[in-house]
Amino acid sequence: MASNSEKEASIGMPQLDFSNFDNQAFWLVVFLISVFIVIKILVIPRMDATLTNRRKIIEEDIQEAEEFRDLALETEKTLNLEIESAREKANEILRNSKDQVKSNTLEALSEIDIKINEMAQEASENILMLKKKASKEIQALSKKLAPEVVKAILPKSIK
Repeated sequence: MASNSEKEASIGMPQLDFSNFDNQAFWLVVFLISVFIVIKILVIPRMDATLTNRRKIIEEDIQEAEEFRDLALETEKTLNLEIESAREKANEILRNSKDQVKSNTLEALSEIDIKINEMAQEASENILMLKKKASKEIQALSKKLAPEVVKAILPKSIK
């Protein structure tokens, strides 16, 4: 037994024993070929299908996003045109309203001027009538008062 343990001790690691390299190389090649076949047959087709499916989904999403973008741009253009049209209509309505207010104001001012002139005419006529009436009253009053003033001014002895 001592010789057996010496032989094992002298050999060292069994992986580095050149007597069984053929066996190790054979099983290494068999293992690598079987792993390659499993990867080639099972793993790669599944990964390829998954990646193809992902690419397809991404392309569909990109296409759908482009369609939505185009639709949004078209909607934005339509809205901008409608907004511009509404602004033009609002500006036209505003101009028409300003013109109408201006014409109504001018018309009202001319009516007011006519009424003021009529009232001034009436006031002038009333003033003239009052002056004539006042003049007549003054004359009547002076006729009544004149003899009394003369009596009051002249001495009583002249009578």
